[in-house]
Amino acid sequence: MITSAVRGVAVTALAATLALFPTLAHAAEEKDEIDTERVEFLGISRLDTWPAQGVSTGDAWTNHLDLYAKHTDAEKGRQLRHVGDGQSDCVAVKVRGHEVTAQCTRVLRMANGTLTLSDMIRYSPPERVTSKTAITGGTGHYRSAYGDGSITIEGRHIHLVLNVDE
Repeated sequence: MITSAVRGVAVTALAATLALFPTLAHAAEEKDEIDTERVEFLGISRLDTWPAQGVSTGDAWTNHLDLYAKHTDAEKGRQLRHVGDGQSDCVAVKVRGHEVTAQCTRVLRMANGTLTLSDMIRYSPPERVTSKTAITGGTGHYRSAYGDGSITIEGRHIHLVLNVDE
């Protein structure tokens, strides 16, 4: 037989659980409302200030890019369309032989706004390199942007695939 004290505790626990259900449902609803936009760019380097004499820890360089996105034209099919420009500013934080680890900040400028990225990337020129990047902010259409993505660098080409959450 259940004592009145045990029954009181059970009723209180059940009431508290039922009271939390609307809050839990609302939290799940908010999580589903996050908008994720997949953005993909091809950057082509037009100016790079990579140190000519080799990189030492603390060296900095800048890379200016022309940005392109895939576009489908009814007559010509799939092609690349110029959508803006970008700039990467990097600082070498570790150098071991030909391998350079750098902290980079990247700004991508398009007609509808900018995206700012931050990443730690390990170069070993001329090898292709792929790394993760974080979206740290934006302006215009991307004013409340955050998220992540990947960056692949191969020679003068930089391929960015970003998951922009707003």
